[in-house]
Order: sequence, then C-alpha cells, then structure tokens
Amino acid sequence: MDRTPTTRRYAERALGLFAVELGAHAHDITVVGGLNPDHLTRATSAPHQGTTDVDVLVEVGFVYDRDDLDLSWLEIALRAAGFTTRGDETWRWWIDVDGVPVKLELLCDTPDSPSQQIVLPGCASATAMNVRGPRPALYDTTVRAVTLSEDPHLARTAQVRFAGLGGYLLAKAAAVIQRGLRKDFYDFAFVLLHNLEGDAAAAGRAARRAVPSTGLDDYGAVFLAALDLYADPSGDGPTTYAEQRTLDGDDTDPDVLREDAVSAAHEAHRGFGEG
Repeated sequence: MDRTPTTRRYAERALGLFAVELGAHAHDITVVGGLNPDHLTRATSAPHQGTTDVDVLVEVGFVYDRDDLDLSWLEIALRAAGFTTRGDETWRWWIDVDGVPVKLELLCDTPDSPSQQIVLPGCASATAMNVRGPRPALYDTTVRAVTLSEDPHLARTAQVRFAGLGGYLLAKAAAVIQRGLRKDFYDFAFVLLHNLEGDAAAAGRAARRAVPSTGLDDYGAVFLAALDLYADPSGDGPTTYAEQRTLDGDDTDPDVLREDAVSAAHEAHRGFGEG
C-alpha cells in the first residue's frame, strides 16, 4: 500500500485506539517513524508523502536488568484495542481501520541481540525488534494529541509521546545508514528542509542537543554519515528526495530539488557543529 496523507490518517487513528487502552502508560512509549514529519514541519505546497504504519519505540534496558521490568501492559493494550499478530513476527501487530489494514511495529534499541526480536518481560507473546539507532528519541520527546475519529461529533483525542526534532533526526539518520530505504532518504531530507525550528542549520543544532551524553553508540557520527550521503546531487539521497517531491505534486524543477537537499545537508552539518 502506497504512503499517502490518507493512509497517515488511518495510522494515526490506529495509534489513538492503542493509546486509549494504554491509559497512563501512553507516556511510556515513544512514536518514531512516518507519523512524525507532519508534526515537525511547516505546511508546504505539496504535503509530506505520509505513512502506512505506526512505529513505537520501547525502552527495555540491558539484558541483565530486564528482570525488574513488567511490560505486560503493552500486550494487554494491543489486544484490547483490537490488534492481532500474523505468524512468528510478534513485534508486528495489525488492525483494520475502516477496512484498511494498519501495521504497528514495536521497536527497541539495546546492545544485546542486534537485529533480533527481544522478549518483552511480562508479555505472553509480544516482542520488540531490536534496531540500532533510535534510542535518542526516547529522551527528546514531546506530547501530542492523537485523534481517534474523523467524525466531528465523536471528537476524542489521546495524549501520546512523540519524538522531538533532534531525536527524530538521529533515529532517521540511523535508518538511512542501516536500511537505506527510499522513504528514509525522503523523510530525512524533508524534515531537514521544512522543520518548524527554522532551517536545516537549526535541525542540525537540534540533532546535536539530542545526542545522549552517555552511550555505547556514537549517534552524532551516524547523523553526520547520513548527511554525507546527500553531498552529491546525483546520489541516492538528493535523487530520492527530488523524485518523491515531484510525485507528491511539487512542481519545482527536479534539479533544484536535488540541490535543495544537498544544501540542507551542508547547513545541517554546520548547525550540528555549532550545537
């Protein structure tokens, strides 16, 4: 299913259903991924591409201190909201919203068992996929209202923690380096260019502020490495950004769009150094 602003609305409603069942635990998760750009950027002539799924980051700690955790509330809320799993990938949960399937993925970032499903303490079956890079988003967050229904007569919202600008960019930079999917290249450049804090240099400063003071990974180095992938206008980063903006309805010359991505990466690098 293609990412569109419409599929994004379905994804946000799925998140809202989950958040209602989470109750007070809604502040114990952090939303990363494609639901964030609309909140982090100003309006543009052509809207952000959108998303088809929900990415939820959970803090699980190191392997030796998980005995003190009880994350049963995660699985209880998922099932109460109507989510189900398919097969052995119990970090992926599905729900139909008005007949449209929406996927919710549980993610974590911990040093042990890289790229493996991490058993969540207290859960009967729910796991989290361990990916490297998004941890800074746990500490740079903002609470946002999520709409549960598009019916104005049934207006209900839930309060959920989302990644802030710096945390989002550090997490997305890791995705650019490790996965290199088109949506990663596009989202990264889009937020650098159109973020609410001003310009790409401001985005770089936000990323620098979000780098954890301690940790086993050099999140700053990953951010700068992702920026380097936009140095060449004909490279994957600028090309993917320009192609998707054109598909989204932006009538700017593609060559200009590519140069915009290159300039944004350069300015973000400068801002990171200033931060």
